[in-house]
Amino acid sequence: MLFNYGKFFGLRGPAILLALLVALAAPALADPLPEAFLGKFRGAVTGGAGVAEGDFTLVTKAQRGGFLMTWPPNRSAGFEPSDSKNIFRATLRGRLIEGAPAFWARLEEGRLTVYSMQIDAHGGYEIYTYIFSPENNGLDMVVRHLRSGSQPLESTARLTRYE
Repeated sequence: MLFNYGKFFGLRGPAILLALLVALAAPALADPLPEAFLGKFRGAVTGGAGVAEGDFTLVTKAQRGGFLMTWPPNRSAGFEPSDSKNIFRATLRGRLIEGAPAFWARLEEGRLTVYSMQIDAHGGYEIYTYIFSPENNGLDMVVRHLRSGSQPLESTARLTRYE
């Protein structure tokens, strides 16, 4: 004899069972971004990683299960959970080969790493890696810059939370 879920649970029973099965089959998504990474931060960048030198302001806000990040020079990227645990993909995706930057982020071992890659008109590439580690009332930041045909550069900063 088959069990009659509809009779046992009423009319909502099949919907509840379907929702449970979908939830169990759903891929593991990224955890929400920890509060330590959210807020407004600023500091002075030292080193030679190109556009990240000098004063640096970072603003990070929670947004629809992911986050929005803004930093100089006039860079902004929204991130949403991907199908891989603790990997975030850019909410807006342009064509990388046409010069639109590609962004993604990874939350691992208490650090947030944000990647930015861009291909120029001649097929060269530029990759920035921003590594953020929470520290007392702020973030330690390492910026790595790699450009095709050039030596890698690295900068560091202590970003202090403000407001």
